[in-house]
Formats: sequence, structure tokens, C-alpha cells
Amino acid sequence: MKHTTLGAYIRSLRIQNEMTQAQLADKVGVTDKAVSKWERDLSYPDVALFPKLADLLGVTVDDLLNGCLDEEQPSRLLQILGMNHDIRTPLHIILGCVNLAELHQNDPELIRRYLKSIRISGEYLLKSIDYLMQVTYRDQKSIGEKEYPANIRELGEYLNRREEARINAGQGYDFSGRRILVAEDILLNREILSEFIRQTGASADYASDGRECLKKIEEAPAGHYDLILMDIMMPEMDGLEATRRIRALPDPRKALIPIIAVSADVNDKERQAALDAGMNDFTEKPIFIDKLMETMKKYI
Repeated sequence: MKHTTLGAYIRSLRIQNEMTQAQLADKVGVTDKAVSKWERDLSYPDVALFPKLADLLGVTVDDLLNGCLDEEQPSRLLQILGMNHDIRTPLHIILGCVNLAELHQNDPELIRRYLKSIRISGEYLLKSIDYLMQVTYRDQKSIGEKEYPANIRELGEYLNRREEARINAGQGYDFSGRRILVAEDILLNREILSEFIRQTGASADYASDGRECLKKIEEAPAGHYDLILMDIMMPEMDGLEATRRIRALPDPRKALIPIIAVSADVNDKERQAALDAGMNDFTEKPIFIDKLMETMKKYI
């Protein structure tokens, strides 16, 4: 039976196996919220989970992958590649570590640390992308040879533009005297954002989840923080719920603090969910410093 989306296919298999979302989540080793998002096509399972998921649902990995493919082209599979949180997050770490390494070229210990993080994240991405590309092109008779030089040239032109922009990134942005609250559960991501913020003359404070972020806003004097950079997927309390609770605070100065989503979930539904929760803007991971600064500048 052909399903329109991978999410619909997973849902039908789960029901056939007489499992609730919570039961499937427990067996796969994810949260029931994650399964709910899969079935609503708000996100996709990590490709590494496909073998276990297929076994639990009584199908093959190929069956699940076929659920990602349209009749004519593998657009659904490419969405997994482009939007999957577990792919975009290590990419964010790689690019962030490169920025940090450039700022600390004279500190061998830090350079070794950043290189190790880049290597581990890169190996993970390479395995994931290789597997996805094998599946993406397995049913095509051939891949036009002209596609590769064209794509490489386009990539080179893009990287050149990004390099020109990166050279000047952080310059011309003066947020001195401002205090930014960063809500992010991954320590290295907090460090990356901290370096970006420090380049502008602002100072950063941190919260490891939405609950801690809310507590800091509640306990700090009104006006203490000028802006919040809010990750969406965090433990204890996610960024959407934290934002809703901040917007409901009785002190209007606290309730109206600018909040910018910083997320690896970049599909339109997630963006709209962030805005509906009360966030002012959305910037995606991996972060490009010039784009982040331009977004922050609108609210500082």
C-alpha cells in the first residue's frame, strides 16, 4: 500500500501492531513526542534508527525508505537529509568549531579540542550522507555526468561568497552593554554562541533548558536581559513552552523580551510553531554569524 508520507506509513504500521505512540517510543528509545512529530511529518527519524524501527514494525529498512520516496523523485528522503535534527546539529558544531579555531589559533589545546569535535561530527555526517545517497540514487539508471561539475562550480561560488562575508563577520556589530540569555542544552553550542556574542561586545548568560531559562527571566530584574536566543528542542521544557510561559508573565517588560529561535528544525511548520508560541524571529542551525547578527540587530 502506497502512503503519501513516511509519517503516515509509520502510523499505519504502529496501529497494525497495536502499539501506542508511547509504547513505540519506549521500544525505539526516543520520546513519545518524537514519534508524534514523525507521524505528523514535523520531523523524521534519524536514519540510524531505521533498522530498529523496521524490526519493531515488522517491515524492512527498504520498506521504510520507500515511504520516503515520491513516485518520480526522492524528495521525501532529501527532506530527511536537509531537515533532520541529528544531521544539522553536528553540521552546526563543525562550522562553529571552525570559527572558534580561527579565533584561538595560538592555543594548541583548544585547537586540538575543536579538531576532535570536527572529526567526530564529520565522520557521523559522512556515514549518514553516504547511506542516504546510496538509497536516493539506487533506482536511477544513471546520474548525468554534467551534474557534478555544475554542482561543484555552484558550491565553489557559494563558498567564495560565504568566505567574503565571514571575513567581515562580527565587525560592525556593537552590542556593548547588552546581555543576551542563551537557552541551549548542548555545552559546545553554548560556547559557539558565546564567542559570537563576545565579538559584539555583549555578554552572555546561559540556561541549559527551557525551565532554567524561564526561571532566570522570572528572578532577574526587568530589563536585565535584552534578548533571548532560544533553542527549540531541549530537555525538561522545550523552547516553545518556555516562550509561551515567558509571554504570560505578569511584568510586561519581561513578557515582551525579544526571543529568537535558534533551531536545527527548519521546516515551515516548525518556523510557524515558533512564531505561534510568541517568538519574534527564527534563525537556523548551522549558524552563519553574519546572518545571526543581522537578525539580532533588528531587536537590539
